[in-house]
Amino acid sequence: MSMKDRLVDQAKKLASSGRVVRVVSNDRVMRLATGVMDAKNRLRAAGERAAEAWDILLNGHALPNIDPALDDEAGVHGATPSRAASARPAAGGAGLSTVEETVSARAPAAARSHVNGVGANGAANGAGTYVAAAAEQQLATQMAARTSLSRIGGRDVFEKAYKFMTADNARAMGVYPFFRPLDFNNGPEAQLEGRTVTMLGSNNYLGLTTHPKVREAAKKAIDKYGTSMTGSRLVNGSMRLHNELEEKLAAYHGKEAGLVFTTGYQVNIATISALLANKRSVAMIDKDDHASIYDGVRLAQASGARMVRYKHSDPAALDSALSEIADTEGALVITDGVFSAQGEIANLPGIVEVVKKHKARLLVDDAHALGVIGPGGRGTAAHFGLGKDVDLIGGTFSKSLASIGGWLVGERKVLDYIQHFAYSFLFAASAAPPCVAAAMAALEVMQEEPWRQEKLRENFTYMRVELQRLGFELGKTETAVIPIYIRDDLKTVMMWKSLLDDYALYVNPFITPGVPPKQQVLRTSYMATHERKHLDHALEAFEKVGKKFGVI
Repeated sequence: MSMKDRLVDQAKKLASSGRVVRVVSNDRVMRLATGVMDAKNRLRAAGERAAEAWDILLNGHALPNIDPALDDEAGVHGATPSRAASARPAAGGAGLSTVEETVSARAPAAARSHVNGVGANGAANGAGTYVAAAAEQQLATQMAARTSLSRIGGRDVFEKAYKFMTADNARAMGVYPFFRPLDFNNGPEAQLEGRTVTMLGSNNYLGLTTHPKVREAAKKAIDKYGTSMTGSRLVNGSMRLHNELEEKLAAYHGKEAGLVFTTGYQVNIATISALLANKRSVAMIDKDDHASIYDGVRLAQASGARMVRYKHSDPAALDSALSEIADTEGALVITDGVFSAQGEIANLPGIVEVVKKHKARLLVDDAHALGVIGPGGRGTAAHFGLGKDVDLIGGTFSKSLASIGGWLVGERKVLDYIQHFAYSFLFAASAAPPCVAAAMAALEVMQEEPWRQEKLRENFTYMRVELQRLGFELGKTETAVIPIYIRDDLKTVMMWKSLLDDYALYVNPFITPGVPPKQQVLRTSYMATHERKHLDHALEAFEKVGKKFGVI
């Protein structure tokens, strides 16, 4: 080995050592480095903010409305006032910040291929440290400015797109964690770019996507019905297969009727917008509800409905909020059954009591509960023995039902109204035959093979206990979703990268604005088909990477 190669190798080892990584990713060190190197740009940004404020003062432009789904606490009943509004889409979404000017545009050219001091050739240098330090400041600054980019207007509606550079820069730096194409996903293991990885980032909770019965049902449906109905349920897109699954879903949940949708996202958009379509309607939602619930409420707001948010899983806050609506208004309370980012089960007993007190109605989104909790995997209401007290229960095929589509169960008259008044249902192509057949087969397997739910519970309980023993912060998770709180954007992404690159472990990084500031997590999820070898490998990787980055 040449002297140059030895120096490069030593520099690489030094740069990737736990001590260096902890220093480089330390908040105080990063802020100090950024303050020194980024003074010019920070002054310019301050000048731009001052100019905007002056323009508002002179011209009377209204300050932009804060999208409630992007604001963690504003207008939330029962919430403690926060220091500043946080930018986030509603619960569970992951995303990168929006930037109008990028790290790579500001950093030296030699630094652009470096992360944490390690370049493409493995050499450590100050340019890499510059990028690491500047990256955090850029993320923090531009995350706060996320909505300002979306407000850019003018003659060219594409202007904002050209100024969005974060994803391009992250790809160039090798730290872009999203939209990674898998070669295939076989359940507990997947193949990414030709490499086998342990999959802890899937919602395939019962491992049914590759079940022989589910696969065979999809194949037979294609042979019998073709690949699509090529139309909406309203006209030519309904078939007996849809009705058969609706009847089975209703019976499974002990409800009068069921309705099958094309996607799970569509369930909430259609249901909420149809039921809350006038000025005397109020959507009463948990502030951490899924983005599809927020989008359904936005459609309802276009028809005059109001949105009120209450403190996360807090019946007292819900009680207070419902107490303030007018006698002429009707409220639909909407909550996730299992919150997709936290893995936490909603306080449904308390919520049901308050809903009954105020004579409101209740919709529970059980996307992450079906197959995971409750007798026979029937979800949140069954978990608490409250099936008869929840008006509407909805969800998706894309988790435990191993397919694509959505479902809703409740009273026949209510579902009949929704299917006649929800535009997003009326004018959307119906769920494809193989998707419906696969979901129906998965529902049958869930009941025929109860060991899957038992094994799933065993797996996620084992991981929760062991991760807590290692010293990780997991929040209030009680289900197959286990978030590991990192509370720092850059550190979250770098830990994700180390887990994937060094240990072939696939997890999901949730950073701002996908989650509120200081709520950044590595989201992990577990399957009935994970073997102990998969889980123990993951624990070994988490322990090493957690120590490397100073999280444990």
